Parts: sequence; structure tokens; C-alpha cells
Amino acid sequence: MPYHYNTPEDQAEMLASIGAASIDELFAPIPDALQLKRPLNLPPALSEMELDQHLRQLTALNDYAGTKVCFLGGGSYDHFVPSVCDVIGSRSEFYTSYTPYQAEASQGNLQVMFEYQSLITRLTGLDVANSSLYDGASAAAEAVLMALHAGGSRNKVIAPSSLHPEYRQTIATYFENIDAELVTLDCPAGVLDADALAAAIDDKTAAVILQQPNFFGCIEDADRIAAVAKGAGALLISVFDPISLGILKRPADYGASIAVAEGHTLGTPMSYGGPYLGIMSCDNSLVRRMPGRIVGETVDRRGKKCYVLTMQTREQHIRRDKATSNVCTNQALFAVRASVYLAQAGPQGLRETANLCLQKTRYLAEQLCQNERFSQAFDAPTFKEVVIRDAENNVDGLLREAIDAGYLAGLPLGRWYPELSDCFLVAVTEKRTKADIDGLVKSLTAKSARQPAHV
Repeated sequence: MPYHYNTPEDQAEMLASIGAASIDELFAPIPDALQLKRPLNLPPALSEMELDQHLRQLTALNDYAGTKVCFLGGGSYDHFVPSVCDVIGSRSEFYTSYTPYQAEASQGNLQVMFEYQSLITRLTGLDVANSSLYDGASAAAEAVLMALHAGGSRNKVIAPSSLHPEYRQTIATYFENIDAELVTLDCPAGVLDADALAAAIDDKTAAVILQQPNFFGCIEDADRIAAVAKGAGALLISVFDPISLGILKRPADYGASIAVAEGHTLGTPMSYGGPYLGIMSCDNSLVRRMPGRIVGETVDRRGKKCYVLTMQTREQHIRRDKATSNVCTNQALFAVRASVYLAQAGPQGLRETANLCLQKTRYLAEQLCQNERFSQAFDAPTFKEVVIRDAENNVDGLLREAIDAGYLAGLPLGRWYPELSDCFLVAVTEKRTKADIDGLVKSLTAKSARQPAHV
């Protein structure tokens, strides 16, 4: 962090510029009952050197992907970040203007947004992409609002329990004060059953949300589910993993009308879980309902190529309460990193990365489940995550012991799924080596790890 000073002279200058004689006068409009009439309860001040040492000691108490071998997933993944993403993404032209408003957007920012949109449309197979949203969860919620607006009187949305639980919570929050119903279908087999969907869908259903691969890492029968949704006149919203599209069908190829994703896997580190990059793409029929900004290419009065904000569907400055969305900015700095990642990887690099995730996840599941204590919770094929069941039902103790052994072994699922309290979710990215995986298996199957929690 840069050095920021705040001398008495600085304070006096700031107060003078806003027409206040003192700090007390500045706070005068705040009722006395809400003002703290004593000094803050802070320890004695430290010197710069002492403060630096203290903060480093506190930081050393944290366990994170840089100090442990990371098998965490559930939306935030330890993928490899090429150095070119850091080099280009940290250029001052980008990181000092990553959230420009409307007309202030420079040609350079508009160009990189346009290139990002072009890459996302190639990735998803859909017609148009916006220049990014806040994160995957809010992108999913915005996609649902798009579908409701397009559906007329239809006000029902169906989501399987295999959709990320926090995405479902975000959508439910959006629905709190609108006339819409979110129906969650249970997935006891780890994937959405098409027959159960067919029984639940009706002429009030505006959209079906499908995560592919889903929260459990399982591959859904997207073609069949899309056919059921289309047959009922509902839109299919795909929540996809960008890396998985190196080997799986693109959302457009199985009939999705809207595709959204968490884009941090494209060149952004885990960073305490976000917020990251919300990816959104749709077909042309929905373009005027898409939130955020869409950048287009045109020519200026001299005939030279240039870029413009073709659409600002938020339009709160014009349409106010009738605006398509309340999204007022974007995550363009992360979109720059995603563009760099996709450009340097190319189709072949993305395919190789996806294959490595697939193969290494399969290897971990096979090795771990050779021990009688562990089994896969679901039979469906998986991509880079797998749900492991602990026969001794001591998931929390197991994962604590793994941390002590140097591994962030996975996410306990009981916090979201009480019926899976004996299960944990393990993610394996291209970064994990055979030695990493063998070490985790050895740790989880060691004698100490096999002791029940009460022993």
C-alpha cells in the first residue's frame, strides 16, 4: 500500500474546502445519541517497523492455498495463473480505470471490453456477451430476471439442488420483493432428473437453471433437460465452468438461451473467495434485456475503427425504476485478465487444462476409494470435483487432520446439505501433481485419520 499521510495541515485544508471549521462541526448533524463520546479503545500506537512485524505475525497464522496443498472447490479454485495475466492486468491503463462510467470509458478500455465479449461469445457459442458483471452468483440472479422479463406472465423459476447453494440463496434474495417463485428440485442422485423436471415444469415456468458441471462436480444430462425446458416454453439458463468448455459442450450447443459463469478461473487468483468476475452471454432475442454494458465496434467520422458503448441497458439515468437492471458497473479489470488468459491459452490450451483436471480428479477418486472408509457419493461422471463419503462420519475431524498434514482437503457439505453431512467436496485442478494427490490420499487414509472423533 502506498504511504498516505494525514497531517493537521492536511485536515485543516480539507475542512476549509468543505466549509467546516472543525471535525466536531463536520459531525454536528449526527444526533448526540449516535455519537461515540470517548476515544476509540485502541492499543498504543506502533512504529512503522513494529506495525509491519505485527501484521506479518498475524498473516502467518492463516492457512491458505499458498501455504498448503489446495483441494478446495465449490466455486473458488486453485488454477494456474500465467504471469502474462499479472503483467498486462497490472498496467496502470487498466487497473486505474477498471470501472469507468459511461462516456468516460476510453477507447483502450472499450477495445479490451469488446475483445472480452468476443472471446466469451466464442466460448459459449451464444450471440452476444456483456462486458462483465460482479460475480457468478449475481450473474445467475440477473439471468433469472432476464428470463422473467422475457416470459411475460410466467413467474416461476426451477433450480435443482445441484445448483450452487449460494447461487440459489442469491436468487432467493432477488425474489424477496418481486412476484416470482423459486422452486428447488432435490437431486438425490447428484444430478437433476429429467422426469422430475418434466413433472414440475408448467406454463408458468419462465426458466430452468442448470449448472454444468454442477456443484457436486457431476455432469448433467444437459441435452435432455434442455429439451424438457424448451418443450414447456421455458428458457434454459446455463451456469457453466469456463475451464470445462475445453472438453464439454458449449451452452449454446445444448440449447441454453442464457449462459453465466464465475470467471475467476480465467487468470485471477483465489483472493479470499472474491468477488471475482461475472460472465454473461445470451442469444440475440434477449440482448435488450441484458444488464450491464455492451461494447460495439464502429468507425469514426474519419473512417477509422473505434469502439462505443452500444447499449447501456441499465439506463437508470433515463428509465429509472423501469431499467432492465440495477447493475451500475462491472468487473472490467478481471475481464482484462480473462481476455489475456483465453488469448494465451487458445482452444488447445483450454482443452489440455480441462483434460488435466478431469484425469487428476479421476485418479484421486480411484486411489482414495480403494480404502474401505471412503466412497463416491454419486455415480454420475464428474469433471474436476467429486463428492467423497466418509463411512465413519467424521468429516470435520478428517479435514482438520489434513490441514495439520499440510492439505486443504476439501469442503464439508453438511453446512448446505444436512443429508450429506458425512461427505466432503474435493476439487483437483491442473496444478495438483501426482505427488500432491498421493500425499493427500496417504494423509486421509493414515491410522490417525481413521480414528473416530470421540476417541
